Amino acid sequence: MNDESPPETQAQVCHRCLLRRETGAGGVDLPRRLRDTLAGKGLDVRVSLTGCLGYCPVGRVSVQLRHLGEFADVVFLDPGRDGAELLTLLPYPSTETT
Repeated sequence: MNDESPPETQAQVCHRCLLRRETGAGGVDLPRRLRDTLAGKGLDVRVSLTGCLGYCPVGRVSVQLRHLGEFADVVFLDPGRDGAELLTLLPYPSTETT
């Protein structure tokens, strides 16, 4: 049994957008790269695949953010940036001590 609580923030990546990318563009590897980018900044974000989000941006991948169970906006990521765009949209862990 896992006693860890799920992360407060989730990034749901559109599976359809990933499949529309050329194999050489690395779309299928994007969820792992997103996790690596976010974890490298100390962010605990669950990255998962989801069905079509209703947006089909050319050359981009749709990602739905959720924080504390609430849906946020859909963002369009450039797969070549490995999720760097998300860093400005997600709350960073607090560095304050009490």
